[in-house]
Amino acid sequence: MVERFQIAAEAVGAIVKRFTTLIDGAGYVTSVTGTTTVAAPTLPPALRRALPDLTLAEPADFAVAGAGISVARAGIAATGSLLLELTDPTDRSATALPPVHLVLLDITTIVPTLADLAGLLAENLNRPSPAYLSLTTGPSRTADIERVLTIGVHGPKELHILMMEGDASWTRD
Repeated sequence: MVERFQIAAEAVGAIVKRFTTLIDGAGYVTSVTGTTTVAAPTLPPALRRALPDLTLAEPADFAVAGAGISVARAGIAATGSLLLELTDPTDRSATALPPVHLVLLDITTIVPTLADLAGLLAENLNRPSPAYLSLTTGPSRTADIERVLTIGVHGPKELHILMMEGDASWTRD
């Protein structure tokens, strides 16, 4: 199922990398972001510690940040889609405004189809204050201007998915 997710995500333009340790994933984040400021309002503390030189943008500066970083709640193998919880408006801005979006995905959260997330979605809807959930499939794309496909107009030009294998304690830190 992990391979199926990767194939589907790459087919829609995502860049997918697999890592067995958080340190390796952090190294990739650094290689993509360089010295740029990043939008990452809900960066897990363990990842923050693994990226001590990362400069975090203030929400007012997310539009000029070089990249945004988020953590997926789940992945859908059939489509290569990511389920993101973006209840806080700053989380939504961090995934939509910078030209590059990096998403960490715990491979144990990958499900075969959207239907397999029905329980999680129902649980969310039954909460007193439901979360804002978003499905993301590949980088932003549109063909609404003379039917010409354009990447990155309404969101990030690049979507990097960091598939994390092994210890996922970083997601609960």
